[in-house]
Amino acid sequence: MRHLHQPHDRFFRAAFGRTDLARELLSDALPPSLLGRLDLQSLEVSGESFVDPELAAHQSDILVRTRLRGSPLLVYVLVEHKSHPYRWTLLQLLRYMVRIWERERTRNPRARSLPPLVPLIVYHGRRRWRHPLSFSGYFLADAELAPFVPGFASLMLDLRQRGDHALTGSLQYQAALRALKHALNGLRPHLAEILRALAALPLEEDHRAFVSALLEYILQAGTDVEARDLEAELERLDSALVQEAYMTLADKLIEKGKAQG
Repeated sequence: MRHLHQPHDRFFRAAFGRTDLARELLSDALPPSLLGRLDLQSLEVSGESFVDPELAAHQSDILVRTRLRGSPLLVYVLVEHKSHPYRWTLLQLLRYMVRIWERERTRNPRARSLPPLVPLIVYHGRRRWRHPLSFSGYFLADAELAPFVPGFASLMLDLRQRGDHALTGSLQYQAALRALKHALNGLRPHLAEILRALAALPLEEDHRAFVSALLEYILQAGTDVEARDLEAELERLDSALVQEAYMTLADKLIEKGKAQG
C-alpha cells in the first residue's frame, strides 16, 4: 500500500500516528470491556494506508497493532472526511479489512489463523449518521438466509455527538479532536481555543510536525477560516512553536502557489 499526501491525511497521521496519541484514541473510543484486556503498552502504529486511491481525498486511515491476552489484535481506524454520511462506508471498510488480512498472510505465511480486527470509524460530518454500523444491515432480514450473510459490526467515534466539554485527554489530542469536529461545521469560533492548546506544547520536533500539519488542515479544511483569520489569532499568541510552524507553512504554500502558476 502507499502513503497519502492530502492535507487532511497528513494532519490525521501527525495527530494519531504517534503511539501515545493512538493510545489516547483507542482509550477514548473502544468499549471498556475490551480496552481493559488490551496490552496498550505493546501498541504500534503502521505507516500503511489501505484506502482506495480514488477515495484518498475523502478518507484517512491508520492501522494499530496491539495484543489481547498475548495474542495479536488489530484496530483499523477509518476517518470519513465527507460532510455527510455515506451509506456504503461499511462495504468500503470490508474491502480494506480484507486487504489488511491479505497483508497479514503475506507477513506471516505460516500462520494458521487470522488476527482479530476491530474496525473503528471516526465521523465528523455535518449530518447525523443514520446508516448501518453492522454489515448485516445492508441485507433484507431472512432467517433462512441469515447464515450466508457476512456479519461484522464497526465501532464509531462520532464527534458530531460530542460536546467540547467531553473532549478530554492531552492538549495535543484535544486540539486534534476539536479541529476535526469543527472543520466542516464552523471552525472560526473555536480557532482561538485550539491555538491556545498548541501554544502550551513544548518546543519539540514531534510537536512541530503536528502543529504544522494542523495549521495546514485548518487552512485547507476549515470552511469558514481564511489565512487572515489565522494570522490575527497567531498575533495574540506568545508561542515560538506555533509562529515558527506557521511561517514554515506559509513559505511552503507560497512555493506551491508559484509552482502552480
